[in-house]
Amino acid sequence: MTIITQDLVRKRAEHNDGILATLEEVSLHQLNIEKIELLGHTCKHLRILYLQSNLIARLENLHKLKELEYLNMAVNNLTKIQNLQRCESLQKLDLTVNFLDKAGLLSVQSLQHNDHLAELYLLGNPCAEWHGYRSFVVGSLPQLRKLDGQQIPPSEGIAARQMLPGLLQQLRQELLAEGIDPDKAAQVEDDSLTSDDIAETGYQDESGEMRRPWCPATRILEHRESQAQEAEAASRRKAQQQSYCNPDDMKTQLREDFPVIQEGEDMRQKNEGKWEFTLQDSACGAAVELDVEIGRYMDTSLVKADVQPLFVRLLIKGRLLQLRLPCEVRPDSSKAERSAATGHLLLTMPKEDVCGAASNPAYTRPSASLPARDRPSVLPTKIQPISRMSKAGSGNTRIAQEIPKKATTMCVVVDDDNEDFLPEL
Repeated sequence: MTIITQDLVRKRAEHNDGILATLEEVSLHQLNIEKIELLGHTCKHLRILYLQSNLIARLENLHKLKELEYLNMAVNNLTKIQNLQRCESLQKLDLTVNFLDKAGLLSVQSLQHNDHLAELYLLGNPCAEWHGYRSFVVGSLPQLRKLDGQQIPPSEGIAARQMLPGLLQQLRQELLAEGIDPDKAAQVEDDSLTSDDIAETGYQDESGEMRRPWCPATRILEHRESQAQEAEAASRRKAQQQSYCNPDDMKTQLREDFPVIQEGEDMRQKNEGKWEFTLQDSACGAAVELDVEIGRYMDTSLVKADVQPLFVRLLIKGRLLQLRLPCEVRPDSSKAERSAATGHLLLTMPKEDVCGAASNPAYTRPSASLPARDRPSVLPTKIQPISRMSKAGSGNTRIAQEIPKKATTMCVVVDDDNEDFLPEL
């Protein structure tokens, strides 16, 4: 037995990119489905529904499909027509090769409320063998224009309506002779009369909190509220993910060049790429070092640098990193190096006045410091020198071509046994 689920409907939907809320057509034929469910809640805009060649024994849960125009239920196990009274837009109904007998023929009158129904197919059902079958159906449903693929001319409709009382009387007598109650056979269900709404069982106390007694209705109400909250949270997450992954939004945030700084404009710190970095004095105290983690596999041609006496700017893959320097530096003597092992970018900017005022700690971002005994030994790291920074006021420099110099090796030796040991500067 196959159960109708959202995943199944998405899989069998040929259009609409798997979106169920606005789905208009779905084919669920030849799946051995035994019960109609879910469709009235998740696909309320269905216009065409194929359910032929299944094992469905009862028409149900379709009353919310107000836009349904064509329903194909051929080759199923139906014995009665019911629960279609609220399918207001239904125009074509195919019930070919089911099990509607003479008693089931009385349920045809339940379709009198479907004003737009123009085509009905009942071939292959036992009721089609009754001698007054066609006249009974045409007389019971004056809105029909075609029955079993044959047009109904106005003259036939008029004659069928005149014959209907006599045919109905004859049919009831035949059913009574067979031991079948015609009144019970004519009874049909209407799902729309069975409300899914459950009245609120609780009340709000003085603090505004909802108080509910423990009962079946409370369980259902709380379950529905939980489902609604989960659906709302999933919708927010999806919208947030789409905003992150929308290429148009990302494109608008990328910069092609450094923004122009107007005279007297306040320099603001910016880190649009959320790069991890450290900004601190060098070990000897003669320079300011900016170490940026830009990734090992990022091409150097995607990096631009601009060093000015009081600030430094990096444009990394279109994202701006703009920092105030803790002291004045010499742009013409600055240099950049890129680690071949980690991809870190190290900018070394000599101070303008080494013996002058100390660096402003408000504009530094030192790395996490550890005691000497806990600090790990520094392993040799290959550093590749990169092109020199721009001079003060000379504009931007693209870090693109690496200087063909032999890679140097830096190594700091730490004496872990001597707590008073200080490395040479």
